[in-house]
Amino acid sequence: MLSMLLAASLLAGQPAAWAGHDEVLFYADFSVNDHAWKGGNPYPFGRHYELADGAWHNLERDGYLGYDGPGNLPLSAGTVSLRFKAAKGNPFTDGQRHGLLALPRTTEGMLSHPDQYQRRGLALSVRKVEGNTLDLIVHVGGDHWMRGSKPVTAAGFDVARLDPAAWHELAVSWDMAARKLWLALDGQVREGAVPAEVEVQQPFLALCLGNTEDYEPAHQEPWDGWLDDVAVWRVPYPRVAELRRQPKPYAGPRPPVPTRRAAATLFPDDPALSRMERVVRQHLDLLVETQRHGGWCLSIKWPSLIRMSAKQRLPEPGNLIGLSKDSHTAFAALQLAWAGQALGEPKYFEAARRTGDMYLATQDREQGFWRHAYAHEDGDWRPLSELVLLQDHVQTAPILLLAYLHRLTGDDRYRAAALKGADFLLAAQNPSGSWSHHWDAVKRVGIGATGAERGGEMNDYGTSAPVETLLQVARWTGAARYRAAALKGADWLVAALVETDRVVGWAGQYDAANQPVQARHFEPASVTQYGTRWAADGLLAAYRATRDERYLEPLRKVLAWYDTHRTEGGWHWDYDLASGRPIQMYQRRVYFLDDPAQVQALVADSGQPAPRPGDWIKVEQLRGEVNGAVERPEGKVGPPATVASLKSFLAAVTQLHVTTYLESQSQPLNEQAGLYTWDSTAGTSTNLVRHQVIRFCDLLYRARAVRGDVPPDDFAFRTSTATVGWEKVLPPPANEDSHPGD
Repeated sequence: MLSMLLAASLLAGQPAAWAGHDEVLFYADFSVNDHAWKGGNPYPFGRHYELADGAWHNLERDGYLGYDGPGNLPLSAGTVSLRFKAAKGNPFTDGQRHGLLALPRTTEGMLSHPDQYQRRGLALSVRKVEGNTLDLIVHVGGDHWMRGSKPVTAAGFDVARLDPAAWHELAVSWDMAARKLWLALDGQVREGAVPAEVEVQQPFLALCLGNTEDYEPAHQEPWDGWLDDVAVWRVPYPRVAELRRQPKPYAGPRPPVPTRRAAATLFPDDPALSRMERVVRQHLDLLVETQRHGGWCLSIKWPSLIRMSAKQRLPEPGNLIGLSKDSHTAFAALQLAWAGQALGEPKYFEAARRTGDMYLATQDREQGFWRHAYAHEDGDWRPLSELVLLQDHVQTAPILLLAYLHRLTGDDRYRAAALKGADFLLAAQNPSGSWSHHWDAVKRVGIGATGAERGGEMNDYGTSAPVETLLQVARWTGAARYRAAALKGADWLVAALVETDRVVGWAGQYDAANQPVQARHFEPASVTQYGTRWAADGLLAAYRATRDERYLEPLRKVLAWYDTHRTEGGWHWDYDLASGRPIQMYQRRVYFLDDPAQVQALVADSGQPAPRPGDWIKVEQLRGEVNGAVERPEGKVGPPATVASLKSFLAAVTQLHVTTYLESQSQPLNEQAGLYTWDSTAGTSTNLVRHQVIRFCDLLYRARAVRGDVPPDDFAFRTSTATVGWEKVLPPPANEDSHPGD
């Protein structure tokens, strides 16, 4: 009977014969797509795989498939079953590790109670290990990615004699009340025990298939093969074995391929404006829907709507919010606030205020800083780390958001918090004028990425962002101390230029004596290509504020070096300080990229493709910014708007926006999703902030002014930008020269 049921499960487009049992919570057979037939959240995340012959097949070393844990996996007792076989070779005898599945547990609710990390939550994985056994492993303790956990093997099978070309049946099961675990392989069962350290169950974070849960390139354990008939049951394995022998077809429909659709209410009869409005609302409604405790993580997976951070492969706990990196929570709220103003839509504005209120609540009462991530537990925001990051816009973005909210609301709490944040930047500035990687809140000193005091940070706008922000705060308040600190920071950017007969540019990190230093294991002491972009933002801001050519001269020198050192494809990321040769560092070992043997060694050691030159800073665009700063130091600023000028702007730009941002193949709209999406390390995603949405809001705001919904005298109409910056908070300086043709 069992063999007949298995044969039936292979019928194209048909669920397994047992899939209709009420005990089956989740079932995916990959016959049509990777969406599950059943499941609380049937939509996947993952990358580098294909579906063929009604099964899932891993294509790359980092290929994997994942599904939501809390929505699909039972808590106290359950089973995950699947079928698997090899694709090529014999992974059962190769002496290497291969991850078939992992069930990490969430740490939600545990940050406030660190003693619970060891005793709370059953995290499991099934791996084929070096000794050619298939092991069920319990991971005791550790974080929500199992890092730092203690692996305990609960059960296993010798698989050296398994036929790699045949399909095999696997099940892993747990019963916390009985303190039992099961591993079943082709009808054979091994029983294990829940380790004594694990006292209480915790919801699972995710179901990860076909690889390890770890995203690090060096830690990949891909299953080079096929998976099929993945099911989650609400009962332990002994009952599952019985139910699988009892046919009960699933009669329900497959979940539809989702799409987001919003109505255009402002200009429903205008084809171009209504199309833009729908795209704006589809994106912003998604932000409102996925906002948690005033914030977000860095990206939202489509169509599962799972929130993740950059580069990761697993979801973040549901109570976590991330406040660092480009386009983080503060920038998402700025976009929402702008949309609330431009569209007159209260729900977007209220979502932005929830973020602003979160920043009010999380700001350090004494020193005025924010931390880079918080978990909302026990009715409060708990910092994920004691680290006080100064880079990655952790301190500067909320200052901008709070200033904008103050402009829109008049609520002085926002202004006071913004200025407290600015005063913290003054206190955190190094004697050299730079800002460090992070701030030691106890010693009250800047700390570099490797722990040395008072080192300067170029990386991730560590110094440039405070320079830009404090110059704007000086305009906002008229207080000279902010301008003085900003220009001292810009002077450090000038002094930090590395200039030899072989290489010109900036390092990512410096010590207190302004010497380039290593940081993370892949960040050598070098001239790094992106250092130019990190420095340029601060130098250009300083030039615009002072018209002092000293701030442009380093950029001109670097552009001249780029002109004479271009290779096919552009420039390398890092260059050796002494020789000027291209390099890459991995695990603290430096590889010279002009030596083929060293490139081969790097590929073998890192598991990554050979590095290629690129133009990551967009050299010609930067050259245009430098020239533009001289020609128009005030930026592209038009005269005060009138209804007539706004009409002219709309006539000139509206169709161009449709062509460029709705119909272009270079930045395509995912028509099925109704969103702008991209392929991340965890599959299809959308960023929190989309420049297209900001541009469309600008046009819709102007159209509303032309119609008479809002007055045309808002200074926001004097600029048209792809970001929400200080131009939305402050009018252009009074002494600028207008360029109405821009």
